[in-house]
Amino acid sequence: MKIKFTLLGILATMGVVSAQTATTKPVGYHTETAKGNSFTLMGVNVGNAIAAAGEFDADDATDNDADFTALLDDGVSYTVQNINSGESASVNGNDATTLDTDLAVETGDAYEVRADVTVGSLLGAANEAGLGAGNSTTADVVWIPTGDGFSQIFYDDGVGFPPRPAGWRAIGAGGDDQAGTSVPFTAGIFIQRRAATDLDIVFVGHVRTEATSFGIGTGFNFLNRVLPVGVALDDTGLEGFIAKGNSGSGDLVWSPDGEGAYAQYYYTDGGGFPPQSAGWKAVGAGDADKGAETLGSGYAIQRKGDAGSVSVAIPSGLDL
Repeated sequence: MKIKFTLLGILATMGVVSAQTATTKPVGYHTETAKGNSFTLMGVNVGNAIAAAGEFDADDATDNDADFTALLDDGVSYTVQNINSGESASVNGNDATTLDTDLAVETGDAYEVRADVTVGSLLGAANEAGLGAGNSTTADVVWIPTGDGFSQIFYDDGVGFPPRPAGWRAIGAGGDDQAGTSVPFTAGIFIQRRAATDLDIVFVGHVRTEATSFGIGTGFNFLNRVLPVGVALDDTGLEGFIAKGNSGSGDLVWSPDGEGAYAQYYYTDGGGFPPQSAGWKAVGAGDADKGAETLGSGYAIQRKGDAGSVSVAIPSGLDL
């Protein structure tokens, strides 16, 4: 059974993303299709180049071999990833050898720092991606998950009263320029397409070659696959992080099916009634093995229990 994805109290019925992917090393691209008159879930699976990398010499994110004042630009938002743990966090500031960050690190941990992708760098300062422009009620909207909801960003065509320059705005934030709004690389985003036609959006950037950990809370979590290539459920390693069970008790992975709906997957250790073999299953598909199904570039985990974390593995043999 494949059903429309409804976010009660947050969003209306969702659309779907279809993706075509190609990569080169270490730069790649992928194309996502924002469906007409729909909400489309997608992940931005490429990012900016590494700005700084090395190993920490102390538990307070200090690298005595680095010169962060030379490597990191003032006024730019950065994210640091602990390669050993896969976790990431914002860089709040820095001096020459130490990052101000909430990221948990230990001496000897490898790290990478990258500038955050922003709305302007992702979609173009002048909306080169071609999203529908207009006002807050007529333009296409980019929904970016935040800690307590979504930022709703649109391209203002500057027509109307009071007049103002065209540019990226946020619903509820007046005329403030939002081109610099960060798009967290761990987050799946939605494109709310108000036009009837589909829109292909090409994302180009550098490929991450390390697994990434994602914090998830109870309820729906909208995530980025990170890998710019399709990966089968059997190769994701997600079964090591989600709650196993049946379609009612286990966590559900919601992945776009390319046809305007979402398939709901769960992982079972087997048994139950009626009995099932161990592995990935789909809601409504009985005991059919779904381990070969591809995880979408953006997907959701419906967490049934307490907060935790997940990580999508780098499949063995994948050349990034």
